[in-house]
This record gives sequence, C-alpha cells and structure tokens, in this order.
Amino acid sequence: MKIQNNSDLANYFSYLVSQADSGVKDWFGFQQQKVMGINLAYEIAARHAHIMSPDEITNYVKALNNSIFNNLIKPSK
Repeated sequence: MKIQNNSDLANYFSYLVSQADSGVKDWFGFQQQKVMGINLAYEIAARHAHIMSPDEITNYVKALNNSIFNNLIKPSK
C-alpha cells in the first residue's frame, strides 16, 4: 500500500484496526511498523522539536516500535 495523503493514511489505520481484530497473529509486520514509525516520528517532531533532536526522536520511535513488537505483538512462548 502506497500512502500519498491523509486520506490514504486514515484508510491504512482502518486497515490496521481490521487486521488487529482479525485474530491473525502476524498482522503487524515490518512494513506496518515502518509506516507507523514514520508517522509517529513526525507527530513527535511536531510536538517536541523544540526539546528533542531529530536523532533523539527517531531513536525513541525505533525503541518504541521494538518494544511494541517484543511485548505486544510477538507471540509469547
């Protein structure tokens, strides 16, 4: 899925919600994480650019995405 505007982004989020409700365990893969991470980085930058550097923002988003995957998405053993 190629996102070109806000409407596409809203449709993508709707898709993610439907996938989350589907019961499929591997619905949140690398591509989905990448899109969500980019959006999150821009949202954080818009709110905190005056106190965080771009590297701090992207490092935080990367750590957050990894934590979400490892603690919420990854099947427990």
